[in-house]
Amino acid sequence: MTGDALKAVLLIGKKIQRGTWRARAALIYALRRLIALAAVATAFVSWPVAAATEVLVVIAQRSPAHEETLAALRASLADVPATGLTLRVMTAAEFSDSGPRATDRKLPGLVVTLGTDAAATVLQQKLPAPTYCTFLPQAAYAALANGSGERHAYRSALYLDQPFARQMRLIRLALPTRTRVGVVLGPESRKSEQDLRQAAVSAGLVLRVEQVVDEKQLVGALHRIMDNADVLLAVPDPLVFNRNTAQSVLLTTYRLGKPVAGYSRAYVTAGALLSVYSTPAQIGRQIGEELLTMQDRPGRPLPAPGYPRYFSVEINERVARSLGIEPGQADDLTRRLAEKTTGRSHE
Repeated sequence: MTGDALKAVLLIGKKIQRGTWRARAALIYALRRLIALAAVATAFVSWPVAAATEVLVVIAQRSPAHEETLAALRASLADVPATGLTLRVMTAAEFSDSGPRATDRKLPGLVVTLGTDAAATVLQQKLPAPTYCTFLPQAAYAALANGSGERHAYRSALYLDQPFARQMRLIRLALPTRTRVGVVLGPESRKSEQDLRQAAVSAGLVLRVEQVVDEKQLVGALHRIMDNADVLLAVPDPLVFNRNTAQSVLLTTYRLGKPVAGYSRAYVTAGALLSVYSTPAQIGRQIGEELLTMQDRPGRPLPAPGYPRYFSVEINERVARSLGIEPGQADDLTRRLAEKTTGRSHE
């Protein structure tokens, strides 16, 4: 349609040389129509409505987690026959060496990234193709998005971490008598303090906050915060929670007789009491569902950035017994949590 409007402009342009007022009016109308069509075309980024749409999936590296995500993604698409989608997978390193570039005449209809490194590699190229960044923390995506400088309509994200509201509700369900939640925030996570406070209030909890700017301050901050809190919520921050500090955090809280609500299954294995998290298979399932939804939507726009729809709860029974806590069964907590949030549990 835009091509027809352009032809009309060119044709009328020849006639206007004869100077008729009707030709001038027709030219103005055609130009306005062309501008309007161009505005509609650039109002949102969509992928081509073609018989077969190539989806390029860029993974950070070959790993069991990413392979599990890919398997669930393919299974989700396989549930709907004749989708017209074809997947091509490459690592971030392969993309850097031989992936598509902004100057290429033919680009994939959609780029899906798995992992922070994959998203960083792809966004650096500034491809004029919709890019759906997945399997990365919200903070990592925000940093990449702010630094890429490209139009926001060209990208979106499915975060790996859980919304604070879901984490607070889990604490409320599993530990109903422990209403004071402590958090230790570092330079990166301190930006989330207001969101944490809102989530705590919504769940009927009281939030206690300590901030640190140096790893050496962590143990002191833990003692201060746990004097006024019943449970510690671990908030991802490279300064506060990392490989060097994990054991210290868990041992300190354990000696104080206070449980930790972690943000991953690994943290529960290491000694946290409980956690809500999304598995690679759950992330892959949602990616597939989002692709199918985009395909059915007029213009096929990207979804808004968001948190995982599917999730699971993990309980460390040994820690629960040691602390004399009965948080309930993981499956039951997952079901009850799903009923109280917009997300759904693994089915």
